[in-house]
Amino acid sequence: MAVIRVYQSGGYTGKDGKRPIYVSFYLNKDKIVIPCKMSVLPECFDAERGKITTADKRHKDRNLIIDNIKARINNVMVKYRLRDKQLTKDAFMREYNKPDDFKSFYDYFDYYQKMHPNTIEPSTLDVHIDVINKLKAYKKDLYFDEITDTFINEYTVYLKKILKNKESTVMKNLAVIKKYVRAAIKEGYMSENPFEEIKISRNTKSSFEFLTEEELSILIGIYKKGELTDNYHKVLQFFLFMCFTSLHVGDAKSLLIEQIGSKNFTYYRLKNRNSKPAPIVVPLSSPAKAIIKKVAKGRARGKLFEKLIPDQKINEYIKTIAKNCGINKRLSSKAGRHTFATIFLQKTKDLATLKEILGHSDYRETLIYAHVLEESKQQGVRVFNDFKI
Repeated sequence: MAVIRVYQSGGYTGKDGKRPIYVSFYLNKDKIVIPCKMSVLPECFDAERGKITTADKRHKDRNLIIDNIKARINNVMVKYRLRDKQLTKDAFMREYNKPDDFKSFYDYFDYYQKMHPNTIEPSTLDVHIDVINKLKAYKKDLYFDEITDTFINEYTVYLKKILKNKESTVMKNLAVIKKYVRAAIKEGYMSENPFEEIKISRNTKSSFEFLTEEELSILIGIYKKGELTDNYHKVLQFFLFMCFTSLHVGDAKSLLIEQIGSKNFTYYRLKNRNSKPAPIVVPLSSPAKAIIKKVAKGRARGKLFEKLIPDQKINEYIKTIAKNCGINKRLSSKAGRHTFATIFLQKTKDLATLKEILGHSDYRETLIYAHVLEESKQQGVRVFNDFKI
């Protein structure tokens, strides 16, 4: 344990006759000096004991500050010693100067959620929790200074090789971790960004489920027959609405009747509600208008869809309805948005307009549907087969 010395500077005296107090010690032959940010009269300081005497009216508070500084120094040293890590002067100053409110990165994650309630959609928060739990299974206790570029690279290998995660899943996990690392850096809990040299690609080939035109027609037929029970009928109606409007489940649930016009509707994506997003205008097709008319029932205000069951149940019902129709796909509410995007692109080949309708901020998000353009490219080239050489 280092010998910590408390002393009063003799090189500077203020106009009031007071001199500043410092705490110092040696670390690997490097002298480290920490100012106590207080000054007292020379006669109020006991140099031998390193204490402010009772001659100073605020001696109790001032001595408490000194004791806290000494305790903080010892805490940093003990932390590094228990982890068998070498403590350098630079490492000490980084550790000493940053807040010490959390035992681990996971504690900070929990704190962040409490301090920023309702800023993340429930479904997105569930994903974040899953990502952190997966990280926790890999490293039970993860301290801020352990999150280095080497650690991130090793964890990436673990996700790919051990857990056999797809590239898109790996990138999503890293993006979530990066979000909270950046927040920790901003609030002073981390001093270095481990993601600085690590590229997280958003343009990864990911598989997703969508309905073909034939499958969509099958579900429309079931809907028009009206033979499903009330809850199943409402879920199918809701799912078809997403197929014809491109909406996410949360955005569809939040859509107000007063946002809907005769030719289109305007909304803000819940996902972007904290980033001053631009309004998204979606043209209305005839099927979408028909569903709106049936659901609104003459109402002029309020949510279009009322009293819907939870998202998880909606996904279960969609899977059941599809299976009973002979559609053997792992469908969920997301498949509605994917169905809209796929069919739209197949019919129009207009990637720019699709990007605007989907509310994507980056073309790379829209490019997950590029397989449609690839199919069209192959079909387009085949027209030249009629020419004989």
